[in-house]
Amino acid sequence: MRRVGIDVGGTFTDVVMFDDASGAVWSTKVPTTPQDPTVGALNGLKAIIALSKSTPGAVDFVGHGTTIATNMVIEGKGARTGLITTRGFRDILELRRGWRHDRADLYDLFFEAPRELVPRYLRREVSERIAYDGSVETALDEAELDDCLEGLKRDGVEALAVCFINSPVNECHERQALNRIRAQVNDIFVTGSIEVNPEIMEYERTCTTVVNAMLGPRCGQYATTFTRKARELGIAADIFFMQSNGGLTPPEAINERPVTLLASGPAGGVTAVARLCERMGIANAIAGDMGGTSFDVSLVRDARPEMRNSTMLNTYTIRCPNIDIISIGAGGGSIAWIDGAGGIRIGPESAGAEPGPACYGRGGTRPTVTDCNLVLGHVDPGSFMGGEFKLDVAAARTAIETHLSGPLGVSVEDAALSVRQVANALMAQAMRLVSVERGYDPRDFVYIPYGGAGPVHAVDLARELEIPTVVLPPMPGVFSAFGMLVSDVIHDFQASIVQNVEEVEPEMLAARIADLERLGRARLREAGIAEQDVVIERRADCCYLGQGDTMLVEIPDGQMDRAAVDAIGQNFIREHRRHWNFDVKGRPVRLVNLRIRAIGKVGRFGAAGPRKRNGEALEPVGTARIRLPRGWVEMPRYRREDLRAGDRIEGPLVVEELSSRIAIDAGDSLEMRDDAAIVVSIGRA
Repeated sequence: MRRVGIDVGGTFTDVVMFDDASGAVWSTKVPTTPQDPTVGALNGLKAIIALSKSTPGAVDFVGHGTTIATNMVIEGKGARTGLITTRGFRDILELRRGWRHDRADLYDLFFEAPRELVPRYLRREVSERIAYDGSVETALDEAELDDCLEGLKRDGVEALAVCFINSPVNECHERQALNRIRAQVNDIFVTGSIEVNPEIMEYERTCTTVVNAMLGPRCGQYATTFTRKARELGIAADIFFMQSNGGLTPPEAINERPVTLLASGPAGGVTAVARLCERMGIANAIAGDMGGTSFDVSLVRDARPEMRNSTMLNTYTIRCPNIDIISIGAGGGSIAWIDGAGGIRIGPESAGAEPGPACYGRGGTRPTVTDCNLVLGHVDPGSFMGGEFKLDVAAARTAIETHLSGPLGVSVEDAALSVRQVANALMAQAMRLVSVERGYDPRDFVYIPYGGAGPVHAVDLARELEIPTVVLPPMPGVFSAFGMLVSDVIHDFQASIVQNVEEVEPEMLAARIADLERLGRARLREAGIAEQDVVIERRADCCYLGQGDTMLVEIPDGQMDRAAVDAIGQNFIREHRRHWNFDVKGRPVRLVNLRIRAIGKVGRFGAAGPRKRNGEALEPVGTARIRLPRGWVEMPRYRREDLRAGDRIEGPLVVEELSSRIAIDAGDSLEMRDDAAIVVSIGRA
């Protein structure tokens, strides 16, 4: 069985193939094609088949992650979308939530909100009203609904979102409207909040539903086009797409809920880290993915990614289960520049895939983090991408001199070192956000870097945060693509409860759980998942009565009796105390949402380990000259493919492989594990 994982990034599209029978692994990178990402993905698919001397018919599984949904929201290139809502709630998208931190800087007096998701003239109201308790106050006016639909069709909408107030407690009106609209249109993408985000908080629910509508036509077209063209190549295998929750889903599900594609690519890498932790017996890890355009960092505890139910993208609040990932514009392709005060800044603008960093020789003239690392020796011009992609050191030096060192009056090397140090500071701060600000001490974690540039900065970041151990996974440069191979099929379902825990009836909660579990098992059966491979996880969103934000806590397994219900409240109190270092005595705990996760176990971590050493000596293949803060250091250079299980080497040294490089200093050491991972022990400075 040969499995293929594809990750479409901002600069490169990474592809990995694994042969279950022999343990052989192949990987490659091809340029991403921003104008049509399916082209780059299919080019990568063809390249990996050729590299492995395989055939399309030999591929049994394809997992695909993509940034298309995220880019569409950020760039405002979604479908022309209309909104139909309850009379009186037309402007909810503009009112937002003034008491929430829904802006990049709460104290920025010159903050300008991004353009509205739906122009006001495309937002229509109909008469209907469901009360807070689910009773019908005003029946749905179908004549008004028909008029709204006709007007939006004349205005040329490509997608339509329906979001009625209080539909989470009684969906009858919204379901009635959706059925009526779908009976009258077949060329417009139609979605409703009860299908996307059936919970209270009307702004977040409306925003999420509208984003799902905006993404619908194009994401659905992407999934359909990629699947069709893969079939034309001769791929008959199941094709799955990575979701932001770290699970795979078939193309049909993307056509219904494309909002789950947000953070699709980064989620694959975090899932791979979780599987690596499980394999190596690592309890807690910080995962850092440094690619071409961004640095994505997240936390893995007990071999499970930290989850959240809300994310903010370009200040839009989107509610759906997703891995807790913080992204900053500090990737290898991030452009370095000088601000008005004469300080060096990095990003958020990136050189991207076209033209790319100056050293790529594709017309880029502005200095990037990659250009600076090249000048400092952290990237080798001859061995980059296995030697197939030669880097232009002269072009990198020219870009740095023109835009940085010349204006600052320093040497090219000093300017490049300053850029690297600024990048390290930005990434270290992001790592603190997912650890210290979540109530965790980073010194209790292992750091697992990946992405092409991840290992290049790994030791510096670990030393800055006093993290004692860095684990370099197999194939770090394409690790997110590898994550597509080890991920499971996951479907999330939810139901609104909104009751104090002490008032929740165990029988009612058990019935709601059973209903959601049936939905989850049925969805997995449709995907061809056998019952013995199904795992159900139960969670709840809880808060103290009067709080605006909820926290995700576990629901005990087994029978749902009074003790089990009370345990939900106790789980929330413990988690609140751990996160915020206090609890509220005497305040009721409120259960807001019930969440069921249906998991189909299809992923397998099958990376082949290195061979044992049979008497032959490990010899460096040369030397590398690396600029460290204390000066230039000549280091022996090793190839990762030459390392054998049990090898232990003291620094300073460099280890390089197809798509990345790591340098460790004196006092540090590394060991090759028999599970194909390199463990770096960080010495005290």
